[in-house]
Amino acid sequence: MTYQAFKNNNSKEYLGFCEQKGFIYSLQLDVGRYCIVALQNGCITTLITYSIRSCTLCR
Repeated sequence: MTYQAFKNNNSKEYLGFCEQKGFIYSLQLDVGRYCIVALQNGCITTLITYSIRSCTLCR
């Protein structure tokens, strides 16, 4: 992910600060797709990418 893509993402949520990685954010990439990224000195590092799907057994 580029800094520009991060900056333009309207679904980002600040999670906290890590001394080693920098500022930690959660972002929605697409419907049901999310990632956790670190922002340090204008550099974006993707830490985790995950998907969420609805449970068909729970209905």
